[in-house]
Amino acid sequence: MSKKHFSVLLLVTVLVAVLVLLVPGKTANESVFQKQGLLPGLAALVNDIKYVRLSGAGGETIATLNRLDGKWQVAESSDYPADWTVLRQLLSDLAVAQVIEQKTSNPEFYARLGVEDVDGPDASGVLIEFAEATGLPSLIVGNKAQGRVGQYVRLSGNDQSALIDRVLTVPGEMQQWLDREIIDIQQAEVVEMSVTHPDAEQILLRKASADDTDFALQEIPEDQEIKSNWTVNSIGGSMAALRLDTVVPDSEIDWANAVKINLLTADGVQVSAQLASVEDQYWISLSASVYQGAGSGEPADAGMEADAFGELTERVSRITDRVTGWAFAIPQYKAEAMTKRMDDLLKPLETD
Repeated sequence: MSKKHFSVLLLVTVLVAVLVLLVPGKTANESVFQKQGLLPGLAALVNDIKYVRLSGAGGETIATLNRLDGKWQVAESSDYPADWTVLRQLLSDLAVAQVIEQKTSNPEFYARLGVEDVDGPDASGVLIEFAEATGLPSLIVGNKAQGRVGQYVRLSGNDQSALIDRVLTVPGEMQQWLDREIIDIQQAEVVEMSVTHPDAEQILLRKASADDTDFALQEIPEDQEIKSNWTVNSIGGSMAALRLDTVVPDSEIDWANAVKINLLTADGVQVSAQLASVEDQYWISLSASVYQGAGSGEPADAGMEADAFGELTERVSRITDRVTGWAFAIPQYKAEAMTKRMDDLLKPLETD
């Protein structure tokens, strides 16, 4: 081999060696630690889970979730239905979560990751517990990882904290575990609505046809007119996407001075409600029924096909099952839309 060729070969070898040094290799943790399931026993038991308890700072219970007759309930809210969508996602994520890196086992550093014991008043994590019979360990869900996907966790009674491969959705307030949907009747469905105040003032809205977009305000005083169609229509749309802030048995609310509300949809759903204000909180209770004219055997324009009537009764039944026996705290803007008075809907009288 010539000196020239040897020099070129030597230069290439040196460059390769430099590149190898510059390419990052695996850290000690990455080369040794193998991914493992966070709760490897949960996947086989997930359909049999009937109890989940969540606690926060100071050991205070956030929510106790129990499954009864296939339905999840929140014990702290008089066994009102839980939000199954949120719970299902949490259980699903826990069942497949993988530990991708071990973190500190020094209790002095737990707070940095949010995995300290929740007994402390300043604890930032959430403790998740299962029924003892499942054999599943409880765990503390801490902070989200910064600059990478994942979340810090620690199994109770285990010094070792860990980073998992996903972010868990674990609401930290009881209300967030409730199934918050009350009723959803869109403005386009409503054909008539009345609002009766305790002093007997009544607001009555009607559509001349179910195809109409706007409501006609009834019994407008002479020489006055409505402020706008939007102002009037806002009453008819006040029960669209109605969601609760919290809920109690309806027997706990004084309904003596409640506003009475009645609503009728084009397909024959009739909703009656009462709305009361208690210490700056608005509470509503509801009931639903099938409009008497629907499917009653009257002439064709008033009656319904059997299939349509079946769908109607099923819809009424779903509403009834959800609302019967409960009083729902609702947002102020929804309550104000439902309780407008005539003066709120009419332009002021012009004066000389």
